[in-house]
Amino acid sequence: MQKIDFSKIYSYSKLGLFKKCKKQYHFSYLDPVISPIKKQFFKPRDYKTKGQAVHGAITLFYHLPKKKRTFEGIKKCLEKAWFSEIDATKAPPLGKSGGFFDLEHERRVYKDSLRQLKNLLKIEKNPSLFYVPAKNIWESFGDYEDMIKPLGEGIMISGKFDRIDRLEDGSLRVIDFKTGKENGSFFQLEFYKLLAELNFNNKVSHVSFYFLDSGRIKDFDVAEKDSSEIKISILKKIDDIKKTKGFFPMPTRLCDHCDFQEICPSFNKQNNIAKVFS
Repeated sequence: MQKIDFSKIYSYSKLGLFKKCKKQYHFSYLDPVISPIKKQFFKPRDYKTKGQAVHGAITLFYHLPKKKRTFEGIKKCLEKAWFSEIDATKAPPLGKSGGFFDLEHERRVYKDSLRQLKNLLKIEKNPSLFYVPAKNIWESFGDYEDMIKPLGEGIMISGKFDRIDRLEDGSLRVIDFKTGKENGSFFQLEFYKLLAELNFNNKVSHVSFYFLDSGRIKDFDVAEKDSSEIKISILKKIDDIKKTKGFFPMPTRLCDHCDFQEICPSFNKQNNIAKVFS
């Protein structure tokens, strides 16, 4: 089997990281010392544990027989999906390995995760599923590998879909679940439209954000959006990355959530970057 050169593969999150902070991008993907061991810098955070658990529970839920797709069913799925990205072998309660201060903190986050899943069940019944991620949520990188597609000479794109539905006219709708704040990038949905069309050879006419905290859906009709224009836009962003000479820090309040604080020259220089923006 041919070895995959992941340095030539770009996802939406990878492109987004470059826009957010060039230094963080360099640490994650280019630094010859840090990049190969970047997982050693990962910090457990409660919102990350919550996000992966809710997404994982939804995936498991859609693999259930239809008659078991109930609130009780999704509760059991959340129990299975409640694990730490740092130590997936640890049984709940996760404690610090899940980014929680104490048991009460973890209980609050778990309860809120269940509330968001309940909102999903309120939003819709019996969706016309076309694609859901693999059932093995503990080792889901295969989903990413399966979606790799060439975009240009020596350039590939990939990503993970939360869910894809088939609409009545035969076209597809790509859905992205959001467990955090009610915002999202339209470029993300354009990226997924192109990626889905390349993988499934089927037109994507709609892309949607499902905001699980509020139970709201934000849907976009992209039937007339030219996929070739999306391709040009993606290639332009990749070209900008390749032309970059200096991957310098870009300090913002988001630095508080960066895993590379202890080795970032900007963070160490200022001691506490948050003071600059207080």
